[in-house]
Amino acid sequence: MPYFPTIELTPQVKMLLARGALTLNPGQWVRGEKGRGRFLRTDLRSGTTYVSWLRPGDDWETASQRFHRACRKGYIGKYRGLYEFDKANRTADAPAPKTSVRAPVQMPLFTYRAKDAAHA
Repeated sequence: MPYFPTIELTPQVKMLLARGALTLNPGQWVRGEKGRGRFLRTDLRSGTTYVSWLRPGDDWETASQRFHRACRKGYIGKYRGLYEFDKANRTADAPAPKTSVRAPVQMPLFTYRAKDAAHA
C-alpha cells in the first residue's frame, strides 16, 4: 500500500472535499478537531465528511475493526459492490404492499355490561 501523508482537516480542506475539488482515499489518515482517524467518505449532497475516529485507549486491532465495520456498513471501498446485493435482498424480503383498504373498526365509546342493560 502506498504511503499517504496525514491530512489536516482544516475548514479549507473540508470545503474542497464537500465541493468535490479534493478527494481522499478511504482509509487515509486524517487529523481534525476530534483527533486522528481514518477517512471514510464525503457526502457531496450535504458536504459532510465521515471519519472513523480513534478513541483513547484503542489498540491497533480495535481501531482497525471499527474502521472495517464502518466500511462494511457504509459500503465503502471494496464493499461498494455489496450495496446492490443487499438492496436486492431488502426488496425481496419486504412484504408486498396491501392493495385493498379495510373499513375501520367502530369501537364503542363505553364498555357494555349485562348489568347496565338491566337498568336501562
